[in-house]
Amino acid sequence: MLSTLTQRATLVARTLTPDGGGGFTESWEAFATVWVALQPQGATDSVGADHLESRIRHRIVLRRRADLAAGQRAQISGRVFRVHAVLDAGARESAVTLLCEELT
Repeated sequence: MLSTLTQRATLVARTLTPDGGGGFTESWEAFATVWVALQPQGATDSVGADHLESRIRHRIVLRRRADLAAGQRAQISGRVFRVHAVLDAGARESAVTLLCEELT
């Protein structure tokens, strides 16, 4: 399984910094660079008020880590993926799966 991790990904997390006016400024900071396997899962289209929106779903498999959470992002070759869920089968497994949506 781990031999299929052939692409480099940067994992990023959202950081909120006080802006001095009672609000916050959002930024994304890298916290790890890892090897992953990117597996497309499917796509759906939805019609908005004035546009067509496509949602492309992927699975990203990587070595098991304790610092992964929904809401983070993965960047692979200029593409950005929002993590919706982290599937972790437990300490005996060497890999973890991220269920993601590609941001376009």
